[in-house]
Amino acid sequence: MNNTFNAVYQYAVVRFMPFIETREFANVGVVLIAPKTGKFLFKLAPNRFGRVTKFFDDLDGQLYKNAIETFTAELDRVQRYCIEHGIRGKELVDYFTEVTRHRESVLHFGNIGRMMGDTDLAELDKLYQRFVVRDFVNDEYREKQMVKVLRQTFKTQLPGRYVEKKLKAGIFDITVPFVYKAEQGIRVIKPLAFDQRTPLKAAEHGEQWVNRMQKLINNDILLPERALFAVERPLPDKTDFAQVYDDIVGEIKNLGVQVDQFADINNILQFAKADLQETDKANTHH
Repeated sequence: MNNTFNAVYQYAVVRFMPFIETREFANVGVVLIAPKTGKFLFKLAPNRFGRVTKFFDDLDGQLYKNAIETFTAELDRVQRYCIEHGIRGKELVDYFTEVTRHRESVLHFGNIGRMMGDTDLAELDKLYQRFVVRDFVNDEYREKQMVKVLRQTFKTQLPGRYVEKKLKAGIFDITVPFVYKAEQGIRVIKPLAFDQRTPLKAAEHGEQWVNRMQKLINNDILLPERALFAVERPLPDKTDFAQVYDDIVGEIKNLGVQVDQFADINNILQFAKADLQETDKANTHH
């Protein structure tokens, strides 16, 4: 049998978007059709998909679970309909276009893509690996979430104080997500996650931030005690990552920089507010 691609497929990615306002979504499945043979196939993420609920803070897992279960039932129904009515060719393409039409709902489809391939299930799995699995190994996904949560917290608790800023350390420009310029000097907060693809990647990412902090301190841009890393300890089963975490946290503390658990939001707020009383007092005297 020759291995030339002999089938044209169309596919659409299933997106989970719990908060319509933020337009943030996670890919949670793929639907694929082979018009020539009339195949309608799909693969969805499991209904207990912790990564999804972790990705959207303040989301209760039930919403995702219910949505994916309803969606699975719906796609099962579509699949049966296609088989029972022998839908294929142009009719299947039109039907697929209708099924995947964009609707404002928690679960919906992205745009339709086209590809060549030869075995239906293998192609489906390839797409699933590419869009769903990879979507969640995005190196910085957890750190972005941490930044988002802190940004929200500061917005309500300390409006207008902490902003993302580019700090100049000699010849280097270092962008820090939370910087506050007080009379007493600048104060910085940097969330740091250890959920990269490999322990090496986690170590490199951590080292990079230790070095950046070191440069800011060496160039007298920042006093070590006025910097804080908000960190998250890797899960107990990730022993290699825990080792990286311990090493990096040790290096941060050696710089004289404060480390707090990201979950201890009150400690982080206390650190963030430390200059404010004095600054506000000074301002009222002017």
